[in-house]
Amino acid sequence: MSSDLNRVTLSGRLTRDVELRSLNTGTYVARFTLASNKSVKKNDEWKDVPGFYDCVVFGKKAEVMSKHLIKGQRIGVDGKLNFSSWENKEGKKQSRVEIYVEDFIFLESKKSDKPESVADSFSGQSVDASDSPFSDPFMDDVPF
Repeated sequence: MSSDLNRVTLSGRLTRDVELRSLNTGTYVARFTLASNKSVKKNDEWKDVPGFYDCVVFGKKAEVMSKHLIKGQRIGVDGKLNFSSWENKEGKKQSRVEIYVEDFIFLESKKSDKPESVADSFSGQSVDASDSPFSDPFMDDVPF
């Protein structure tokens, strides 16, 4: 097992509605982009500069997100970075880094200003971690 750490925690607003698809295996995959601001000082004045982050989530969580999230809504995500590369039709190399979301929390409701937890959205249903392509069988051995 590698000693490198790959962990991302981010909060922001959805730049568009969540896009839900089903894989050939029947597993759901959802894609969305989060915009998150950082403060930058320029000419003795602070400005908010947005960053845009592509996110992917699998399984039951993908279904929940597509049902309950809309453009502009604020959420928090936790997950891992995933790097992929390929050649386009012209033979040019391209790459992208995405956040593979493992956990998320609603930071506001789409119907009211009251925060809503992910647990409330599942209505008592359990989520199978095997839906995730990056589940780690050794995580049960971690002492914390």
